[in-house]
Amino acid sequence: MGQPLKILVVDDDTDAADSLAELFEMEGHDATAVYSGDNAIEAAETQGFDLAFMDIMMPGRNGVESFLEIRKFKPEAKVYMMTGFSVNDLIDQAVQNGAMGVFSKPVDLDKVFDVLAANTP
Repeated sequence: MGQPLKILVVDDDTDAADSLAELFEMEGHDATAVYSGDNAIEAAETQGFDLAFMDIMMPGRNGVESFLEIRKFKPEAKVYMMTGFSVNDLIDQAVQNGAMGVFSKPVDLDKVFDVLAANTP
């Protein structure tokens, strides 16, 4: 493995967020899990990240709104969206604004690890 990535995991399902972050840490990466869009923006501002995995459907500020806010101060942000719902309009909005891709939930861990490998320096 190359250098560890700093990964942000955002999901209002705390178990899902914690599990994915734990898997990333088991792979040697530095992962932070947060549980809301507002917390994602705050973490991106204060801690930064190399790669983020953000749930789309969350109460309050959804993942796409949070992603768009993060892009304002970090236009090069590498963000992958995750969703368990059919939200094509939000998916399209995220991709049109630079999201790297979208994972259906439950996420296919092999594909997630392929993304990690492709983004590890």
